[in-house]
Amino acid sequence: MSILRPPGLPTKEDYKTIFQELLKMDGEEAAKRCGVIFLPSSKPGKKRGRYVVNLLVKTYSVELDSEEVIDLVAGKEAPNEIAFLVLKYLSSSAGVGRKEDWIPFDEFPRAKLYKSYFVRYVLNPFARTFGYDPEKYELVCRRLGGKKEKLGGLSYSFSFLPRVRVLTQLWRGRKEDYVSPTSNMMFNFSAKHFFSAEDLFLAGRVMISIMEAEAKKL
Repeated sequence: MSILRPPGLPTKEDYKTIFQELLKMDGEEAAKRCGVIFLPSSKPGKKRGRYVVNLLVKTYSVELDSEEVIDLVAGKEAPNEIAFLVLKYLSSSAGVGRKEDWIPFDEFPRAKLYKSYFVRYVLNPFARTFGYDPEKYELVCRRLGGKKEKLGGLSYSFSFLPRVRVLTQLWRGRKEDYVSPTSNMMFNFSAKHFFSAEDLFLAGRVMISIMEAEAKKL
């Protein structure tokens, strides 16, 4: 019996495969479906153009000629995990559903297989970082463009990618009463049209990683 392992980091071959899929697509149609900008190339020697994509509060350029994903503010290549998610998002050929309810991770197709890893690598770090400091959590959420929601706990929704939204929820802990913090993360219904369960697991890890990095700046 094989043991299911958590999804690993994308490889160079993964990037190459996705870029090849992306190059077969009509740029304008892909941009419209994904809610991003496609800019045909006007430079001599370059013919494929680029996509401009927002992920949370940062903007990335997907350069089809050089097959790179560039952080436009930093002026350098995006981290591997972010580049992979942006490319998978753009290369999806599925349509967008109208239903936009918040869906728990384990209710997406095949996601139950990775539920324990989602708890271990996403929800537990989330609770450890912010569980006893809700003020820091709320400040980080606002800095990342989060919108406060009237749902359970302290809830904030984010535009992770134009058609993919993330909801984070925190129930604070109280050390004096021996109450441990708990956390939750959900995605909008349309996320399943762009990402597999493995991709959503990676998206959760990236979301928490970005939140932790922002918290360290405070």
